[in-house]
Amino acid sequence: MKTKENKKSRKELLLNSVKIGKIGSNFFGATPPSAFVGRIGYPNIFAGPLISPLIDDRKIFDTPESWLVLKQEDIVEIRSNLVRSNFRLKVTDAMDPTRLLLETQELAMSELPVDVEVKFIKSPKMEINFDKITAPMGPSGIISDIEILDSPKVPKKIDSLVYDVDIKASEAAIELYRYGVSPYQISRLLSVGLLGRKRLIVPTRWSITAIDTIIGNAMLKRMKTYPEIDEVNLFISEGFGNHFEIILLPNRYSFGWTELWITENGKVEIGDLYENYDGKSSSMDGGYFAARFSTLEYLDNIKKQASIYIIREVQPTYDIPLGSWLIRELVRDAFRHDSLKFESLAEALKSVATRIDIARINTIFLNKHLFQRTIFDF
Repeated sequence: MKTKENKKSRKELLLNSVKIGKIGSNFFGATPPSAFVGRIGYPNIFAGPLISPLIDDRKIFDTPESWLVLKQEDIVEIRSNLVRSNFRLKVTDAMDPTRLLLETQELAMSELPVDVEVKFIKSPKMEINFDKITAPMGPSGIISDIEILDSPKVPKKIDSLVYDVDIKASEAAIELYRYGVSPYQISRLLSVGLLGRKRLIVPTRWSITAIDTIIGNAMLKRMKTYPEIDEVNLFISEGFGNHFEIILLPNRYSFGWTELWITENGKVEIGDLYENYDGKSSSMDGGYFAARFSTLEYLDNIKKQASIYIIREVQPTYDIPLGSWLIRELVRDAFRHDSLKFESLAEALKSVATRIDIARINTIFLNKHLFQRTIFDF
């Protein structure tokens, strides 16, 4: 159990990670590029670019694909030095953008950092913001002006789809992903109202899950036409106090997701979500869709179909929420390594039990695949 001293040290560590110092009314820096759209007050919300004055490689500030090699504290330090600039807008403003929104949209389209200057109405509060879906962010304040000091470098594919008002947002997202655009940038484009026919500003928290769902569903549609894998595969990944066991079964698609949250006193809180072949499911959340996205991405790449079961164990050391990128990238990381192979799900679970305590797990997925026989068994 943590002592008061440990908790105090942890808080001091986080506060000390903000290196940018006091922020005046005129603030110069670069966006990685990055933007954030809040959800409080929806449909009247705040949005704006995230900016850092630090001269290090700014692109790493918003590229979760490169964060797995870092420590938890490193990520907090990187993200805490991103200043959130805010201005008020309506979600429908995407159809007739204000100048501040147009500047934010232009920045969001860039693939490289862009130097900017913003004018704050009032100096931002020195604080760090944490969330289960979005990555941490540093101080935030209301701005009156944005001036872009560089020419954003916009990939041709993004430029063409942003200005195509005849394509649906979902179709544009899928096309961008097929072209190789990061799902994180696609989410950013959707969030600031740059995709689709009837365009809307979408809170960042929602746009992240929306892109996981849209692209995931497209991959799932293709995956259902592929042959099933021919043996039970078990993939393992861990980091930041999170441990993943991913089992792929030679069966048609279904998806089971179990989370084991270990509390400081050793108790275990269990969550269980499930989706069947026809799409019927329990109530799903952002973490579920992030894991589903990365697994479907792997199966789409190898052109195989499988029934999927993922167990996520979360230790008390994961005491700072880093966002759903962690799930997406750790699951992706699991598939970069060779799998363990087994004759049955029961044997795979025996292997899992040597690393994490699964004795109390009793899920829809396991009941279906361990105990329920189907017509194909006869």
